[in-house]
Amino acid sequence: MEEWKMALDEFLKDWKNRNDVVGALVCGSYITGNPSRRSDIDVHIILSDDVDWRERGNRNINGFLIEYFANPPQQIRKYFQGDYQTQRTMSMVQIITGKILFDDTGILNELKIEAEHWLNNEYEELNKTVLEIKKYSLWDSLDNLKDCFEQNRVDFSFVYFNSLAKLFSEYCQFLRLESIPYDQVHSYLVDPVYLKKYLKSVFPDSIFKEMFLKALLEVDKQRMMEAYEELVNHVLNQMGGFKIDGWKIKSSVEK
Repeated sequence: MEEWKMALDEFLKDWKNRNDVVGALVCGSYITGNPSRRSDIDVHIILSDDVDWRERGNRNINGFLIEYFANPPQQIRKYFQGDYQTQRTMSMVQIITGKILFDDTGILNELKIEAEHWLNNEYEELNKTVLEIKKYSLWDSLDNLKDCFEQNRVDFSFVYFNSLAKLFSEYCQFLRLESIPYDQVHSYLVDPVYLKKYLKSVFPDSIFKEMFLKALLEVDKQRMMEAYEELVNHVLNQMGGFKIDGWKIKSSVEK
């Protein structure tokens, strides 16, 4: 037996014979493939419907870090809903790609079906007011970076890369794509193994993709500034265009 599986079996001894536990699922890189030396073993413990608590924790067993999540089914369903509302897919992907270790009531198979349903739901288009605010925000970020560049501030690179991250996130939302963690954006854009592993679709704008990847590699401040401005202009054009002179929004007051 592989060493990580032995560590997993040792961990499960404290859970699988409890009356308030009805199932368990292991997910992550040890299941989907290509674990690194820093990969942990992700385990979902399914509690019975009548429990009123949840638990998250970590155990180090035989050199393997096990991250576990103990929840009743109704809490996992709330995670599905919450992730969908924030355009994230982590909870669904973990359940869909995970391997069932035991399932006394069949609830894990039900949750897998429900996770597929949530994952396949399309996100709503941005309404006109929200879209206009986002367009202004992107223009403002560009203006702030220009100010940082012109003042030759020492934090230019910090502001630049944070601005790139914000731009990518806002564009994904406009394109009705899920939110990608910043530490996975590069893999998402270039690695087909990543796409398969995390059930992602190919990024739909190949022009933006190439511009963005090039911008990540720039080290000269002038070229960084130019690269960011080109990206912002591209996104604003995709969003319908933007002019700061005369820009305004009129909307109903909050009640």
